Amino acid sequence: MGLKGDLSTMGLEDILQWLAVGKKVGVLELKGFLHTKRVAFHDGKITSVWSSDPREYLGQYLLAFNRITEDQLREALATQEDENQLLGRILVNRQLVTEAEIRRIVQMKVEESIFDTFLWDMGTFEFHDNQPPQQKSMLLSLDVTGIVLEGARRMDEWKRVRSVIKGGDAVLAAISEAIAERLPLSAEDADMLTRLDGMKSIDQLVIEMRVPDFKAHKLLFDLHEKGMVRILHPGGKLGDHSSLQLQRARLLVEKQKLQEAQEELRKLLREQPKLQEASRMLQVVEHMLEESAIDETLVPELAVSIEELMQAQLGPNEAFLATRVNAVWSIHDIISISPFPQDECLAIFSKLLKRGILRVQKPTGGTQPDYRR
Repeated sequence: MGLKGDLSTMGLEDILQWLAVGKKVGVLELKGFLHTKRVAFHDGKITSVWSSDPREYLGQYLLAFNRITEDQLREALATQEDENQLLGRILVNRQLVTEAEIRRIVQMKVEESIFDTFLWDMGTFEFHDNQPPQQKSMLLSLDVTGIVLEGARRMDEWKRVRSVIKGGDAVLAAISEAIAERLPLSAEDADMLTRLDGMKSIDQLVIEMRVPDFKAHKLLFDLHEKGMVRILHPGGKLGDHSSLQLQRARLLVEKQKLQEAQEELRKLLREQPKLQEASRMLQVVEHMLEESAIDETLVPELAVSIEELMQAQLGPNEAFLATRVNAVWSIHDIISISPFPQDECLAIFSKLLKRGILRVQKPTGGTQPDYRR
């Protein structure tokens, strides 16, 4: 028997428990206003998770834990395209990581992906009974009870965090005198504090550190509670009005009504110009409106000096991609290691080329699919 509905009327906690008690076999599809996730079940236990969010790909977790380099990830993904093997298997065969490390990180990736869904403000769900997972992945057997308890705990913590830090556009600064009184620091605290310059938003820190939104927000919240950081700008939480507009824009994109989606997003950004979710979606829509696609085999290089690049007022996602341009990697190579959706990356490259910040060398072949999962 299938089950579908809205997460506002039936919470994820109840859905997971229903699937566990019934020892269900199938796939739970969860759709938010930006991303889709599919959770596979066997006998009521979670076996795998697929996510459309590139930040939740295995390669991004391995980079976050410094287990591999960006160049090693790019080479492994190129092999994956040729041989159609699991990324983890390729890295184990190359002795870059162990089997035990891959299993531990895959389990963490699966759990974090589900925990993130507990924090969604809105979304829909549908359980596809007896449907096998569409994606090939390492299979686990995770008990739902522990995940539900941790998800509920994070929901409570998230409310506390959001009462102080209102959104991902919040900006904080370190207080050196208070830090000196609390030495020595944990590695996590020290890493975060060295990145706080009074200008970077939390969204930028999430990209730099390749950590989940919850972890970055909670770490900064705890540092604020200890008096080691001050909030320069609390940010602004996405309200109901904005959520409805984003949901409408997403629906218009799905129905290929791109002009209407563009108008909706531009209207929203006039009201809330710092709303990064809307900015990212608008980039994708504007890229889709362009008839000519960028050849991903093009090799980009900087058309400006480093000094000019630093003064170009790039957004965090634009800066991430621009700083990976080395006149050797193709656009496809850079996209493969980035934590952003493929369409968004292509839209950014198109924008940087039009602004004259980048130029490209001649293409060497056709476009490439997205193999980063």
